[in-house]
Amino acid sequence: MLAITCWSCKTEYPSLPYNDIESFSIQDADGKTLSASIVDDQIILYWPPLVNQPESITPTIKVSDLATITPASGTAIQLQSDKPITYTVRAQDGSSKNYTLVFQYNQPLVQAKMNLLEGKYYLSHPKNEDLVVRGENILPDENQTKGYLVDKDGKETLLSFSQPPTSFIAQFNTPGDLKPGIYHIKLISGRYTVLTDAFEILLPQIYSLITLDSYTVKKGENLVMPIKSTEIYELFFKTDFDHFIAIDNLNNSYKITNATFDVTKKIVTLPIPTTIQGNQIKTLKLMDKNGQILTEGDQYITLN
Repeated sequence: MLAITCWSCKTEYPSLPYNDIESFSIQDADGKTLSASIVDDQIILYWPPLVNQPESITPTIKVSDLATITPASGTAIQLQSDKPITYTVRAQDGSSKNYTLVFQYNQPLVQAKMNLLEGKYYLSHPKNEDLVVRGENILPDENQTKGYLVDKDGKETLLSFSQPPTSFIAQFNTPGDLKPGIYHIKLISGRYTVLTDAFEILLPQIYSLITLDSYTVKKGENLVMPIKSTEIYELFFKTDFDHFIAIDNLNNSYKITNATFDVTKKIVTLPIPTTIQGNQIKTLKLMDKNGQILTEGDQYITLN
């Protein structure tokens, strides 16, 4: 009788209705604990700046008493996915609540500009120089940082890295079919996209083509100069070259149409007009048939 009386007096408690996430934390790349913020139905996890985002995380999760969570605490979660990551907390009484993981990459603003003198880049041979972008807060990860060469018409060409990026430099190989013109580089690094100022790609400088020196020649005679690189002449100038423009020390210009390049002898012959008024040629320009400058440079040709 006593046992029956005690059993009948036992209190029945209702199942708990709590289905909250109380804490959510992971370990970063250095083993430090990162705690997420729980805001309404979101788990907001802030990743440190300039640290590569992991492919997966293994969170430690604490939930309400007697509640369960799916996926369970200690389960690895893949982050590299387009699908949202959802956690479901089920209370003791069977009620449930869903939480969405929001992974925030705490990235500072990216800055970038071309490392060029006066915004000019000269083609060369046998290999063009790298296209170098200097900046700040560039993500040092080839998967998260990309560079595109953008021409005047907006056409984009994906660039390959010549060496891995750092936080301050992104260095790219030049495309093999690079042509003269006005360009930008679009740098995408993490959440930011930056467009550099416009820069100009030019044919090789005249110093790369012709051996320029201090020459002395009589007006009306031929000036013979060595070709420094026949490869540069063949690649960049042979098709389009039409004539020279010479500028004397009085700033008078003279069109010289009968100059010749002899690749076999590796010389260029420049007839000096008798009409030159100055006593020195200070600038030489290589021109195409449309009167556009192919390349130019200062020169010191003394005239007798």
